[in-house]
Formats: sequence, C-alpha cells, structure tokens
Amino acid sequence: MAGRKSKKQKILDDALVQKDFERERVIEILKNLNRYTPVLHPLIELYLDACEVYYIKYSEWKDTGFRSTKQHTNKNGSRNEMKHPLAQQVEVWSEKKAKLLNALGLDMKHGELATADPLNAEHKRDQEKKNDEPEEQSGRLIQFKKMAGGSK
Repeated sequence: MAGRKSKKQKILDDALVQKDFERERVIEILKNLNRYTPVLHPLIELYLDACEVYYIKYSEWKDTGFRSTKQHTNKNGSRNEMKHPLAQQVEVWSEKKAKLLNALGLDMKHGELATADPLNAEHKRDQEKKNDEPEEQSGRLIQFKKMAGGSK
C-alpha cells in the first residue's frame, strides 16, 4: 500500500517528470535543427541534471513565497538581511542552464533556433499551404481592387 508522499518527495518526483519532458524536448529540437548526434548525450545529461536541480531549488523557493531576503543573526547578536539562499541557488543554476544551452547551440545566439520549434514548423507548413492557394482567394481587399479596376 502506497503511503502519502512527503512534500520533498513530491518535489523530487515532479523534478524527474520535468527532466524527462526536457530530455524529449531538447532531443526533438536538436533533430529538427539536424544537429543531433549521440556524441551530445553527456552534454545533454549535464543540462538535464542542471534542470533537475534548478527545478528543485525553484520549487523550494516558491514554497517560501519567493522571499528575496532572509534575516541573519551574526555572532555579535545584530540582525542583518541577506539574500535568501534559495534565491541565490536559483540564480546560480539558471546561469548554469544557460551556459549548457549555449554549449548545445540552443540559445538565441544561433539564428536558426527560431525555426526549430515543432509548433513553429507546423505554422510554417500551414503558411506554405496558404501561399500555394490561388491568389484570388487570398483576401477580400484584393478581390475588391480587381472589381474596382485597381492594380493587381
């Protein structure tokens, strides 16, 4: 009989689901760009590990209400505000993810990335189909201009 999951275990399970989703997404994008090779697997795994840690830290920070600072009492007894440790970790792991995406060629520095999205590819196919249709069906304004004797 399965017992209730602790909050931490639920976060870990969600992170694994997120990691699997991200793996499929990255591989699909690399294949669409014709850049996918098995040689990239170690780099992809590093990226996925960074995603998993980022997701866990982000979820923990979210549970604290996204506090940006935390009260700290030093040895002298005075209280100081310092940057929240989870906020710091989220920032660090976000930067690591960005560097690994750059190494995979999946950042905006690579121009053809905008066309790699599967949804964008479907949109392009739909646009090409519309462009293949006869021009007279393309718009009411053009039909009106033809009837009125204007250009086109």
